[in-house]
Parts: sequence; structure tokens; C-alpha cells
Amino acid sequence: MKTSQIVYLNVVFSLFILVHTSCKKCNNCADEKLVTVPIGGSSTPIAQWEMSQSVQHSNGTVTSSISIVPEGITLINSSAADSVTTNIYLTATDTISGIRCLKLSGGFGYTCVDNGNQAIILDGILPKKSQCLDLTTCCMKSQRISYDDISEFIRCPQGRTFTNGGIGITCFIENCNGQVDSMQITVQF
Repeated sequence: MKTSQIVYLNVVFSLFILVHTSCKKCNNCADEKLVTVPIGGSSTPIAQWEMSQSVQHSNGTVTSSISIVPEGITLINSSAADSVTTNIYLTATDTISGIRCLKLSGGFGYTCVDNGNQAIILDGILPKKSQCLDLTTCCMKSQRISYDDISEFIRCPQGRTFTNGGIGITCFIENCNGQVDSMQITVQF
């Protein structure tokens, strides 16, 4: 066999190995929860707020409900009572570029009164939450993040009664191509 034929066969074999290795990397994104991140592609994540409430009844039973917040709505109402637990969720989806990072932050403010109707106003900052994945080739199509039991942030001091208040939440969403978006919601009690 001539030297040029051996070189040719080595090149062909090397290309075969390269293509085969590249295809194996592509198969890592074969899971239906993953998407192969396009190079230089752009897409916009779609996000949806949800609220769940559970109520502990005096007889020990618990009832719960989940509601999806319609697109464009930024203010929702909830009950504030020691027996009510309210959770807020945000689910972000990007079937083209995937979701890399979700970050929640926000604040709250509310009013409490005593027996003489003297009011105090309390406010504060919610703890920041983040859920970020260090992915580059494959990325999750969808991610979900939540604040659990947000009513814990609006408890009146002993001897005072809650009258009204609210919690404002912002979520920053980043897809795996670096596109950033944000959504806000206010829960009014």
C-alpha cells in the first residue's frame, strides 16, 4: 500500500471518529426535558405565574387550590390568616434555547391595628432565591421556582390584627443564549 493511501485512510478514519464523537455529544440532549442550545439563536422565554392556597380547617382537614394567573395580570388577591398557606410559583419555558436561570426577589408591606385602632405599618425585603444551571450544550426546556408560604412574611405582632397588605415579586429569567426577561406580580392580602 502506498504512503498516500495510508494517509488518506488515516484522515478518513479520523473524520469518522470525530463525527461519531460529535454525534454522541448530541445524544446527551436526547432527554425530552432538554433542548440542544442553538449557537447564536435567539428566542424569548415564556413564563407563567401560579398561586396555590391551602386552608387548615378547625376539624383538622385541609383543602387546597391552585390557580394559574392569566397572562398580563400583575395583581392577584389572597387571604391572610394563620390557617391559610399561600405559595407563589413561576414556571419559565423556552423550547428553542432552554432556561438557564430563574431569580426571585421582592418586598412586602402591611398594616396592623391594636384594640384602640392605632395602626402600625411594617415592611421588608423578601429573601432572594435563585435556581441557575451551568449548562451550555444542552439546557432544560423548563424550570420552576417558588416562594413557599408567603403569608409568613405578613404576621402581625402579638395583640395586633392584620388589616391589609401586599407582597411584590419580580422574577428574572435567563435562557441559555443569554436572553433576559422579567415578570412581576403583586399579591394583595
